[in-house]
Amino acid sequence: MRKTLAALTIALLLAGCGGTVGGTAVQETTPTVDPSALDPGSYPTTARPPLGQAGTDEAGQLVEGRRMAGFVVGPWQVDPALTQIGASSAKVIQRRNEIVGVVWPAMLARLPALPIVAGFVSERTSTNPGDATLLRNAVLQYPFPQTATDAAEALAAGALNVVDHGGGPALTEPIRPVPIPGHPEATGALMKRLEGTAGVHELTVISARGRYVLIQVVQFATPERAADLAGRILDLQVPMIDTFVPTEPAPLATLPRDPSGLLVRTVPLKPGQGDSMSDADYDPAGAMQLEDNPIQAATAMQDAGVDTVAVSQTTVYQARDVEAAQRLAQALGDDIAVSAQPAAAVPGLPGSRCVRIEDASGLIAHHWCVATNERFTFKAVARELTNAHQQLAAQYLMLSR
Repeated sequence: MRKTLAALTIALLLAGCGGTVGGTAVQETTPTVDPSALDPGSYPTTARPPLGQAGTDEAGQLVEGRRMAGFVVGPWQVDPALTQIGASSAKVIQRRNEIVGVVWPAMLARLPALPIVAGFVSERTSTNPGDATLLRNAVLQYPFPQTATDAAEALAAGALNVVDHGGGPALTEPIRPVPIPGHPEATGALMKRLEGTAGVHELTVISARGRYVLIQVVQFATPERAADLAGRILDLQVPMIDTFVPTEPAPLATLPRDPSGLLVRTVPLKPGQGDSMSDADYDPAGAMQLEDNPIQAATAMQDAGVDTVAVSQTTVYQARDVEAAQRLAQALGDDIAVSAQPAAAVPGLPGSRCVRIEDASGLIAHHWCVATNERFTFKAVARELTNAHQQLAAQYLMLSR
């Protein structure tokens, strides 16, 4: 089974933990719902007050990094097999030391203590059996072009001259430079290392573009495939990041936390839950970074005219109209049902759909549910089916008020 759990992984990070699936046709009208029949449990059913501005530069960095999400190429955009979430998911980078989530810590040995504005990284692995390809794509935003150039040069030098003071890659042969097709400005560093007892090839590619540092990391079977993937990412990434409008020189603290107003109408996380992607709203391109099947979701969201996606305890998609929201729920449900088992629909919420998802071992189950209210499609993921039911009930009531 595909590691289904991008929406699931994100939601469990968000929620911590908490319809029968048949292929029913999309309904032409919103089902009649009796609000008194819904059980939201302890989840809130009224919207939060407006969230206002970020308030601090640190909070503003998170908002800026989330804004960048829609301008960072997802691995599936260069290879449709690269959709599976691996050990790491999409995340915002706020500080220099967090770059170790992109490249080996030993590669930072020559990187000066240059502050970053924000960054974003997207990583996926192959869904094809026997294909161990992993592709990680990151963009780091620096205050000035020269700062980005200095950082890229230092990272490139560190990648080609890894100094291991313990905890670094177990190299089995010297690192060597590799040219990247169509991108002479990029530095490619190819290593062969051990992962357990297996040999792994890994290519790290670094370049600067204006005030941005672009990084690609590819684990692969052949050097030719790695260089090709990195080059194709850069073919898309370079013009894409050129269209991003950074917040500075305006203070990051002035960025709005909920520019669409949809996030306050989304069931919120409990204090202490979530990650760098949590409790935020995204445009459709940014929301793709959180989808389990971004290729299918992109098509479904485009068809439904989705303009905003809010991610908190639940995820809410704002579609074009009622029928579009129902089509989106149908598409998302049909996609996940392929690798899941039917589960009871939300009591009192006609048209809702739920499934049970088991991990590869078959020992740990999670539940995924989806429903609609007017022009909104919303979903929840939780370990316990009752929690998923209550989250959707609370979300329905919140959108009704």
